[in-house]
Amino acid sequence: MKLLEAVEICEGWFAYNDRQKARSIEMQKLASMARAGQQEEAQRRLRQLDLKSVTVYDGSRLEPAVRFLLKEIKRLTPKETKL
Repeated sequence: MKLLEAVEICEGWFAYNDRQKARSIEMQKLASMARAGQQEEAQRRLRQLDLKSVTVYDGSRLEPAVRFLLKEIKRLTPKETKL
């Protein structure tokens, strides 16, 4: 694995996490709307949210990328520095 490839994989994972966080926040807002008496609108928007394709992150490449980056950090860090 190359350094840029490992970084790209990790950045892809961060982007996936950001999308999941945004989706979670939206679902929390819809739940709040439903509790506040706007059940129909909340359900309509939830159906729209559910129609969007769900992306599942394939983490099989993440572990090797993180291991590679840690190995590189250890290799480049002076021996006196404890990690």
